[in-house]
Amino acid sequence: MELDVGQPLLLPPGEGEIIGDSTDRRVEILSDHEALNATWSRFGPEREGADPHIHRRHSDLFYVLAGELTVGLGADCGEIVAPAGTLVLAPPLVVHSFRNGSTEEVRYLNLHAPGKGFADYLRGRRDGREASFDSEDPPADGGRPVDEAIVRRGVTLLADIEEIGVTEVRSEPDSASPPQHFHRRHSEFFYVLAGELTFTTGGRELRATPGSWVQIPPGVLHTFAVTVAEAARFLDIHAPSCGLGELDQEPA
Repeated sequence: MELDVGQPLLLPPGEGEIIGDSTDRRVEILSDHEALNATWSRFGPEREGADPHIHRRHSDLFYVLAGELTVGLGADCGEIVAPAGTLVLAPPLVVHSFRNGSTEEVRYLNLHAPGKGFADYLRGRRDGREASFDSEDPPADGGRPVDEAIVRRGVTLLADIEEIGVTEVRSEPDSASPPQHFHRRHSEFFYVLAGELTFTTGGRELRATPGSWVQIPPGVLHTFAVTVAEAARFLDIHAPSCGLGELDQEPA
């Protein structure tokens, strides 16, 4: 399956490109855009993830959807337990690892910004093809300080660095829709956490239920509305960020 990044895209829940599916692990590719590679993962109880490693040319982000993800950060990979609603960002050269250290299932999004071949790396692990990827063992000097990592929960603006901006938004049923607009310099991605959004873009309406992934390329007009009688919660992701807090958009 090739994910078309040249036009607006809606992936309903469970319809990403499946990399692996077993009783204790499922991984789906949601985006292989050059600015952002994104996956949805389910790990069973006490499932191991990745050993300590670094990325030199991109940031690695985790957003926990359900359960708890155990993330190691820094040269000694001191572990933190990230509950649902937590974003963890490991910038370039910060050593990190992850696993499910709990006795319950964990579900999470993994975002690589920019992508740097992560989706092809996963495909290669599945079918045996070689694929280069920006990932290395921890350096002898221990990498960048652990305090350069970001761990946030319960705030609107979760991350805003040059490569990516992430906000968690709550929109009420009677909230005004944003005006039709487009972005010149970045793509916009949405993941619906709760409720329902209907996007109007590219001459189509895209109905996004919980667990849906939506991506809008640069230059494409779009807006959205809450279309059920309950609040919607969603992640709004800009890659690159282009000043997410300043809303880099132009009206129709």
